[in-house]
Amino acid sequence: MAELLNYRAINLAMSFIYACLFAFYLSHMPILFIGVLSLLCLWNVYLTLTNTPKPNAWLANILAGLALILMIYTLGIGDTVILFVAMLLLSSIFKLLQAKTKKHYHIIVTLTFFSISSAYLFNQSIITTLTMSALFLLNFTVLSLIESSHSLKLASKQSARLLFIALPLAIFLLLFLPKMPAFWQLPGPKLAKTGLSEQVDPFDIAKLSNSDELVFRARFDNKTPASPYYWRALVHDTFDGKAWKTSDLLKYNNQSADHNEQILVQNTYTIIAELANQKWLYGLNYATSNNKNVESNALGLLRKKQYQAKSLQYQVSSAALSSEQLSNWQTAYYTRLNNQTNQQAAKLAATLKQSTTSQSDFYKALLSYFAKQEFSYTLTPEPMTGDSTIDQFLFDKKRGFCGHYASAAAYIFRSAGIPARLASGYLGGEKNQSNNYLSVRQYDAHAWVEVYINNQWQIFDATAVVAPERLNGSLSQNEELNDEFKSNLDFGLVSLSNFAAVNWLRLKLETLDYQWTSWVLGFDEEKQSNFLKSLFGSKHLWLVPLAVILGLAFSFAAYFIYLNWPRNKSKRPPLVVEFEAIKLWANKNNITAPSHYSPNQQLIYFAEQSPVAAAPLIEFSYLFNQVRYAKKPFTKERKNQAKDLIKLIKSSK
Repeated sequence: MAELLNYRAINLAMSFIYACLFAFYLSHMPILFIGVLSLLCLWNVYLTLTNTPKPNAWLANILAGLALILMIYTLGIGDTVILFVAMLLLSSIFKLLQAKTKKHYHIIVTLTFFSISSAYLFNQSIITTLTMSALFLLNFTVLSLIESSHSLKLASKQSARLLFIALPLAIFLLLFLPKMPAFWQLPGPKLAKTGLSEQVDPFDIAKLSNSDELVFRARFDNKTPASPYYWRALVHDTFDGKAWKTSDLLKYNNQSADHNEQILVQNTYTIIAELANQKWLYGLNYATSNNKNVESNALGLLRKKQYQAKSLQYQVSSAALSSEQLSNWQTAYYTRLNNQTNQQAAKLAATLKQSTTSQSDFYKALLSYFAKQEFSYTLTPEPMTGDSTIDQFLFDKKRGFCGHYASAAAYIFRSAGIPARLASGYLGGEKNQSNNYLSVRQYDAHAWVEVYINNQWQIFDATAVVAPERLNGSLSQNEELNDEFKSNLDFGLVSLSNFAAVNWLRLKLETLDYQWTSWVLGFDEEKQSNFLKSLFGSKHLWLVPLAVILGLAFSFAAYFIYLNWPRNKSKRPPLVVEFEAIKLWANKNNITAPSHYSPNQQLIYFAEQSPVAAAPLIEFSYLFNQVRYAKKPFTKERKNQAKDLIKLIKSSK
């Protein structure tokens, strides 16, 4: 069995890598499972520091079996991607606990490359990329340590040098190598995010959202329109007495939007949607997109055509909501109530209808009702149960968030025979002044009503009169709800944004991540094509493959020259550099020893001429004799001693 050098450094470095990975996956896997993995990692550190023998195969296999049962119990088997990543982490850490030979550690390093790469299935931000790049570098360093006797510091420098050499080639290939469609795609993990759902049941929810995770960014092409911004994602058209749901009619039988139809475009903008497992996308009002990965339906909603394991950037054109006249069956469909147990709400609808002469007046009367009946907006409403939750909200509690108001208003409109549907998506967004884009996060999730009046779908949102400040900007910028919002939010930079320094750092990081997402992750076929046309022109694109071939040839030639370039391999003896530094100090102080003196005699002469520096000079002379003549090893301790003595000599006056 080949002797493994740097055993201690290798084990500690691998333990550090997996500790960082466990910290990253803490937000994606159960804390109990991550806690067990962390304990196994700490056990490996303990065994390394105390030089204790690693556990035998029987004990390791029993523990691995128990950990596997715990993994299946906590994760389940529904999400195969997370299950695969968890199994990869589990097998790697147990392999590390048993590793003894070079072959074992080669296997662990290989598994670790896959473990680090798996992080990009969950997050591709600039912070994640920099962190994982550092872990890649450390893993390359471990690979070097397995076959060498170098120190961790020297191996790290060598690995960094090789990666630095490869970086320009990687950038060159990103820019010039034609982008090919993927041969296969891994299904995305079912990320556990709060926010939107195809079912809106606000009455059994204790919190609106406690996630500050980024959903998408929006940048308008021309002048930014006036707020509010209602980013539509879903339409819910059926009510079962408790929740509003998206029917199969809308999910599967909806016709695609006719892109040839002439519509009056009000806004054009670019959306950068973050990685998510659901197919719905985001747009204002009646949205259409010509992006090949996006489809638009007849309701003006946007969907992904297929899953993409990265952020999706697409152009959107928005017009007013549909003004097509509803057919008789559509009118009946959008006024249908499958459950009419909320008798008080139905009675209110009848009263408002009797006191108004038109649907427009009814719209205004209902808005006025919410404004005058002392309703309040809260992020932590009291849960409501039973068959008449809308009645409880309207006439008893009178405290709720957007979902409560939207659900109640849609019910009242339908009770009055006015077509209505509930829409959900996001409201507003935090504007970045330096780059002029909006950041929309999970806590900006919102629900409102779309009501059909005078042959036009219109937005009805009771939030406009109950909490009008909510319509502008982001929920994080709402001063009246600030305390409630921060206490409702998970720990993070947003929750600490009351501190000016933290908020400044957060905005800077968001700007950096926006540039990364827009120009690196969003560098698709269209952007590459425009870039190449700007360099070579549309008539000379045949130069692109030639540039790729020449670039690769130049890179390999440069690397070959680098490897074979003659280097000065002569290594100066120990303490020669330090001795010359002392001679330079003596010359500056007008002390010149006779040229025929030996180094030891020169040091004694310098001590005689400079009594204040005599002690460190004599000590350096003794150290010089030990290393150069007595052949004592020039250890790190002696090297540091020489540096300290030189500092004392130079500081003497």
